[in-house]
Amino acid sequence: MANRITAALLLGTSALALPAVAMADPAAQQASSDDGSIKEIIVTANRSESSAQKTPIALNAYSGGDLAAKGVTSVLALATVDPSINVSTNGGASYVAIRGIASTDVTETGDPSVPISRDNFFTNRSFSIATSMYDLERVEVLKGPQGTLFGRNSTGGLVQVITRKPGKTYGADISVEGGSYHAIKTEVGVDIPLADTVQLRVAGFQSYHDGYRNLDVIGGRGDDDNTKSGRVTLAFQPFEGFNGLVQYQHDDVQTTGDVAMKLPFGQPYTGQQAVHFANYAPTYNALRGDRVRWEFSYELPANLTLFYAGGYDHQKWRHALDATSVDATGAMAGAPVQFRQGENPSTWNHEVRLATPQNGKVTAQVGYFHFSEHNANLDSGLYENSGAFANNYLIHFLYDTKTTSDGAFGQFGWRPLDQLHFSAGMRYTWDHKERTGNAFLRCDIAGIPAFLYGVIGCGGTPPTIVTPGNGNVSESKPTFHVGVDWTPGLRSMVYAKFDTGFKSGGFNSNGSAPSVNYGPETLKAWEVGTKNKFLDGHLMVNADAFYQLYNGYQASQSTAVISGGASGIFNVGSAKIYGAEAQLVASTGGLRLDLNSTLLHARFNSNSVVVKGDNTTSVNLMGRRLPNAPDFVLTAGLEYAVPMGQATLTPRIELKHSSSYYFSAFNDPDTRQGEFDTLNAMLTFKPAMKGLEISAFVRNLTNKTVLASASENFQTQPIPINAYEFQPPRTFGMRVAAKF
Repeated sequence: MANRITAALLLGTSALALPAVAMADPAAQQASSDDGSIKEIIVTANRSESSAQKTPIALNAYSGGDLAAKGVTSVLALATVDPSINVSTNGGASYVAIRGIASTDVTETGDPSVPISRDNFFTNRSFSIATSMYDLERVEVLKGPQGTLFGRNSTGGLVQVITRKPGKTYGADISVEGGSYHAIKTEVGVDIPLADTVQLRVAGFQSYHDGYRNLDVIGGRGDDDNTKSGRVTLAFQPFEGFNGLVQYQHDDVQTTGDVAMKLPFGQPYTGQQAVHFANYAPTYNALRGDRVRWEFSYELPANLTLFYAGGYDHQKWRHALDATSVDATGAMAGAPVQFRQGENPSTWNHEVRLATPQNGKVTAQVGYFHFSEHNANLDSGLYENSGAFANNYLIHFLYDTKTTSDGAFGQFGWRPLDQLHFSAGMRYTWDHKERTGNAFLRCDIAGIPAFLYGVIGCGGTPPTIVTPGNGNVSESKPTFHVGVDWTPGLRSMVYAKFDTGFKSGGFNSNGSAPSVNYGPETLKAWEVGTKNKFLDGHLMVNADAFYQLYNGYQASQSTAVISGGASGIFNVGSAKIYGAEAQLVASTGGLRLDLNSTLLHARFNSNSVVVKGDNTTSVNLMGRRLPNAPDFVLTAGLEYAVPMGQATLTPRIELKHSSSYYFSAFNDPDTRQGEFDTLNAMLTFKPAMKGLEISAFVRNLTNKTVLASASENFQTQPIPINAYEFQPPRTFGMRVAAKF
């Protein structure tokens, strides 16, 4: 009850600010200026630079320095400070949910509903997104469909990671962090002006910690980190009106990776931190990646600017999960088995955009976007480590996938009065996805695990069944935007907008039958909001309210169209989503308070009867909650800078409260994360030496157990199992950061 009252007070405060409902926010992570007022963060949510407070879209913006101080060096960690997103792990990869909209399909044919854009470069494979969260200028979380100006498939929203650009003067910054679990994290960046018109920035990042979980039986530790990345950026201005930038990044990850606790079906995990649990087959996660990207702009006559941005990314990912069956006691049943994954995606992005100045009476942006991904020599399957078929695949997938997406877009604005602005836009997207290759199913009756019989129907068949995995789907659809915003004063804005979203479909195959297509998801979203600053910039109050209709929801279900009644992705119905978000930031005299909350109602609203993975239980999704969609989330921060001569000592405490939510559309108790509160504490000392900071921190102070994922697997023998992954336990350490 107290949580709902807090949210009501936040929304009520916003309503008093202006007689309108409201929009979200640059976030509580905005720093305070020397006079204690709240600094502005410049964002590019509308593809041009503007203050977050003057941008008519629901967003949270975080400066790179604040994220680094909070230990946010991954998208998973971003969810610990942002109330509007939920991040879940899934087989070594992650997916993001905003307002209950997410794609849980992280296979080679899946696309994210909330893409991660790195300097406007898009990739589909989420196993590589953690390697760019360093040397940041800022991160923007854009909420609601972004189907007009940005990328593809952005039905739920968009997370933009923007890295630092080269400076025009010599400079360097470095931070070193050490802590529990033998953690050591180092980040460095150096600006080198090579000439008046040529600048270079070199940045690097290294993060290591021992695993949080001890693995019984097999030994070792899981949930560890060992990430290295380096980035070189060259900016140049060879003549007036032309700006260019070329960037290269190399990534290297060598870890055990995410590990899962297995429990018998019907035993939801609600215990304390899982320090020890059994694994029976080796787990590993290895990634090597290289990315080259470029962007150029040229000022044309008639006050127009031509932009071209492009890039190439190649990733080599090798991953293995423990897929061993367990019995009712959790002990190993049968031989140890891995699920191995090997992917090699190569991705191209190209975009050409022509734009007028965005502060004029009439504005325009038009362009064309091309995306292509070729995931060659995909090699994955169920691998037996010992036993009758030691060092052999029981199921082996050898595929080649190609995805292309093209989009033509335009957005236009009209300002009949200085305070009033209208906008409208449209994007037309053409998507094509295809896969070729085969699945090889081992069917030696004497040794095949019994749980595979129901999946592939081995009885009376040859030792190996070869099943084509070919699939092909092409789809196209327009998406739209209309909006209006009003700025009655220099520090206030009210806006309203309508957007549509489109996420293309795909096809199924589990190696047991030919591919079966499923259709796209679509979204219609209405939103109203307000952004305000008061008391000479010492008080910021933002809020928004939204209503969304979500159709063609893509979810996993068991179906007879796949041999043996196995599970696949299908369109299972529609959902209605509505809610409100509010933010309050107050800063004065060294004291700062941040409050940021989300109220969300995300429910299926169609009579969709879906068969669970046991192939026997039918569930009507009507009224059930969308996965990864807590009804209420609140983040709060309180700090006070204590003067110590020319130095300051600043204690800060942060809270995240979340109501319960589910990881599955079935809303089973086994996949439920209960209500939780996590606390972070930090003590920062800034001595008289400018540019130096020393801080001590404790994250997840109370060592609260929070699930990173929960899933039910019905295709194991002798019983179905639940698999649970966990967010980090309590950690502590110190950080020293300096700028020169």
